[in-house]
Amino acid sequence: MNTDHEDKYLAFEDLNKATMDFAAVETEKFRNAFRNESERIMKEIRRFSDVVNIMQVKINGEHKALLYRERDIYSISVDGTELVRSDKIITWFSTNESFSMLSYFETEGSDLGDLYILDSGKIKEKLHGFFGGVKFFGNHYYILKSFRGEDQVEGVEKNAERVILDGKIVWGEGIGNTEFIDIDVYGKKCLVSVGNWMKTTIYGGQIEDTSTWEKLYSFDSPAQPLGILGNDVYILKFSKNGVVLKNETMIIEFEHTVENVIIVSEGLLAFILKDARLSTVLYDFNGKIIKEMRLEEASGLITSSSDLKKAAFYSSSLGIPYSEYIFENGNITKVSELKLIDAEIKDEFADSSGTRVHYFLASGKNSRHRRALVYGYGGFNVSTTPGYRFPFAYLLSKGVDIVLCNLRGGSEYGENWHLDGIRDKKINVFKDFFSVIKDLRIRGYDIVIEGASNGGLLTSYTLINHPESIKGAVIGKPVIDVLRFHLLYTGVYWVNEYGDPENEVDRKFLADYSPYSNIASRKYPASLIWTRMNDDRVHPAHALKFYAKLKETGSETYLRADFSGGHIGLTHERQIEESCDILSFELRCLGEVQK
Repeated sequence: MNTDHEDKYLAFEDLNKATMDFAAVETEKFRNAFRNESERIMKEIRRFSDVVNIMQVKINGEHKALLYRERDIYSISVDGTELVRSDKIITWFSTNESFSMLSYFETEGSDLGDLYILDSGKIKEKLHGFFGGVKFFGNHYYILKSFRGEDQVEGVEKNAERVILDGKIVWGEGIGNTEFIDIDVYGKKCLVSVGNWMKTTIYGGQIEDTSTWEKLYSFDSPAQPLGILGNDVYILKFSKNGVVLKNETMIIEFEHTVENVIIVSEGLLAFILKDARLSTVLYDFNGKIIKEMRLEEASGLITSSSDLKKAAFYSSSLGIPYSEYIFENGNITKVSELKLIDAEIKDEFADSSGTRVHYFLASGKNSRHRRALVYGYGGFNVSTTPGYRFPFAYLLSKGVDIVLCNLRGGSEYGENWHLDGIRDKKINVFKDFFSVIKDLRIRGYDIVIEGASNGGLLTSYTLINHPESIKGAVIGKPVIDVLRFHLLYTGVYWVNEYGDPENEVDRKFLADYSPYSNIASRKYPASLIWTRMNDDRVHPAHALKFYAKLKETGSETYLRADFSGGHIGLTHERQIEESCDILSFELRCLGEVQK
C-alpha cells in the first residue's frame, strides 16, 4: 500500500520551479520523438478541427441565441447578430427573457475565469473567479459563485457555492463543499436545486425574495426542475431509468434511460438513450405517450431549449459535427447539418462476468478492421454517446476504428448502472472495459486505449493490470493516486464516487486498485501520460508521479504537459497541437509510423 512516507515523488504535488522544469524537459523529449508525424497530422486535420462546433442554444419566441466555435473563435450570436467574439474559451452563456441582458463565462481552460454581464450589448460588469451561472430576473441577476480562491470569506467552506446579489451572499448558508446550486426562473417564481450526481434537494419560492425559498423535495438521486405550469411543478428525477414527477406524483417512468426533458406546447419532449443512441419521445402533460420520433444517425445530444411552445436542439455524431432540429406542431424537422465523413456505427456487446456491456464499433471507408482506438470513461453518472470529436474523425479517415464503451459508472442504463461502478464497485468499470478489449482481441484487433480525467484512472489501471492485451495507452489529465485525490484541489467533490481515503474500509479497496500504488517491476506497453499544468480540478501531480514511477520500470513511457490550459480545455490552436501529438503516438503504436 502506498503511504506518504514511502512516496518518493510526493514533491510533485508542489508546483514549484523544480516540478515545472521537470514537466517541461520531459515534454520536450516526447515532442522531439514525435514532432515530424505530429506536424504532418496538423496539416491534414484542419478539415475536421476547423469547423463549426455548436455548444449551447436558447430560444424564446422569435429570439434565438447560440454559442459556437469556428476555428479559433468562440462566438455568441443573438438573432443572427454576433454580440460576443473571443479567442479564449467560452463555456456557457445565459440571457434574460427578452434577450436584452446576457452573461457568459470566459476562461483559458481552467475553472478560474472571467464572468461578463452585458446590458444591450455593452459590458455592465466583469468579475474574476469561479462561477457556475447567472440567473436574470427583471433588471437584476443572481450570480452562482464558488469560493475556491483568494476571495475565500469567513463562514463559507472552501469550494462551497453561494448565491450572490449585488456583490453580497444572499443564500446558501449550510450548503457544503460537495454540492452545487442552480436556479430556474419561471416568471415571478423560481426553483432552486442543490446537490450533485448522487442527491438533490429542490427549494421553491419567489424569485425576488430569497427568504421565501423553502425546501420542497429531497431525492437520493440527481434531479432537475422542468417547469411550473399553473400550480403544477414538473421535475425530472434520475432514479432507475428516470421518472417525471408532476408535483409529488410520478407520471412517467422511462423504459430507457432519459438524458433530458423539455416542456413544449403539446406536453413533454424527452430525449432518450437506447443503447446510448439518442431518440425522442413526446408525452402529454399526464405522461401518456403521444409519439416516438427516431433520429437518422447514431448520435448524442449537444444542447436543447424550449420556450414552452416550440423547441430547438442540436445533436452530433462521429462523422457529423452538428445536426440542427426544430420541434414544432408535434413534429421534428432537421433544419441543417454538417457532415464530414461517412462512419458506419455498429452496436456490439461484450460479456463482463455475466453483465452485458454495450459498445459502439465505428469504421470509416478505409478501415481494415484490424486497428482500434478504444475509449472509455465509466464514472460520475456521465453517458458516453457517439458524438463528434475531431481526433476521432481523423482516425476514422485513416482507417482506424473507434470503439466507445458504455461502462458501469456511467448513466447509459440508468441509476443502478452508475451505482454499480462507484466506490468498492469501481472494479466493475475496469472489468467492463477489459471485456470489450477481450472481445476486440478475439476479432483480431490491435488496440490502443484512451481515457481522460476519470477515464485516465481507467486507462492507467488497464495498462498496469492487462498489459498483454494492448499496444499502447493514452492517459489524460488523470486521477491516478486514489489514496491522495481528496487532498488535492477539488478532489473532495469525488469522495461520493470513489470512497474516502481517510476511512479504513474505503482505503483498503482504493489501495487494491490504485494504479500508482500497484506499478510492478516489469516492462509495460508504450504509454503517453498527458496533463495541463494549470489544471485546477485534477492536480497535475497525478500524471507526473505516475509517469516518473512508471519510467523506473524501463517501460516506453512519455509525458506531455501543456502550460497554458486547464481541465476544461485549451484555446483552439493549443488544442489542435495537443491532439496532433496524441494522435502521432496512437498511430505509431498501431503500426502506421515507424520510429
